[in-house]
Order: sequence, then structure tokens, then C-alpha cells
Amino acid sequence: MNRLVFTALLALLACLAWAGFDPDTELSSYCGVIELRGSQTWLLDDSGDSLRLLLAPRGLLDSLGLHLAEGDTVAVEGWRKNELFLVGRLWQEADDSNPWLLRNLDEASLQTGGVSDYRVNGGKCIGCKLCVSRCPTGAISVVNRKARIDAELCTECGICIEGYGKFRGCPVGAIEKE
Repeated sequence: MNRLVFTALLALLACLAWAGFDPDTELSSYCGVIELRGSQTWLLDDSGDSLRLLLAPRGLLDSLGLHLAEGDTVAVEGWRKNELFLVGRLWQEADDSNPWLLRNLDEASLQTGGVSDYRVNGGKCIGCKLCVSRCPTGAISVVNRKARIDAELCTECGICIEGYGKFRGCPVGAIEKE
């Protein structure tokens, strides 16, 4: 399938598969090449923009048999916020008829299989809620003044540990990756 038809098909799928999501959040699609930067996966799209892909926990990707390598050409569909891109569906160009479904786009579900390796050390957590406000998927809440991570929602993006923008991650190092 040529690239133009492939891109048009993705745009059509985005329009048909989604209705009624929060108007401040727009479902979008991108095609490009995978770049691996440390533990992060980025997409260099056809226009030259770089997007940090929030895929799914490594355990879920491994269980699905989804392995991405530097230079792989892929197409993604999901939600963008600045350079962060929460992936719902991913197509590998060699098999573009069967996308990898990482999240249910029809129900705005952020299902990740419940296999997150991120945990909160209750002895360190001070209940400041900085992680809650920065989590792009709403996976972190505070219960009894301690942060809790919902493994079903956590994409293991690392923002709670590494930070993003001016936020430098948990100020007391209470969130850990096992």
C-alpha cells in the first residue's frame, strides 16, 4: 500500500473510530520513523516533528509481541499534548492491515493490561500531589495522603520519575520502577 493511501486510511479511521471525546483533546494520526533515546521511544514524523510516544508498559508490549527498533517505520493514532503522544493504535508498515491496539479509542479507555512496573514507596511519599497533576493518563491518585498508581492506566511514560518541562519528577524520589 503506498504512503498516500496509508495516510488517507489512517485519517479516515480516526474520523470513524472516534466520537464525543473531550473537545479539548483531539484524536490525531502520524506516520514516521522510530527513534530510541535512552528508555524513551520517539517518532520522527514526515514533517520533521519529534513526538515522544507513550506506548504501554514494556511487559504488555512484550506479551503482545510488539518490538520496535530504531529506524522502524510506523503509523500511530491517539492523543497529542505538546510533544507527548499517547498511542491508541500502532501500525507497522510491513503489516498495515492489522494495527496493534494499545488502548480502546472507541471508549476513551487507557487500558494497559495492568502490568505497570511503577510503584510508590509509601515510606518516602509526602502526599504533595505533584505527580497527580503531571500524570498525562490520570493513573496517579492520592489515598490517605499517599500517592497510588493505577496499573490499568499507567503507560510507564516516566514523567512521575524523570519529569517533563519544569517538573523534575517526584521531589522525594518516592516513585520507583521495579
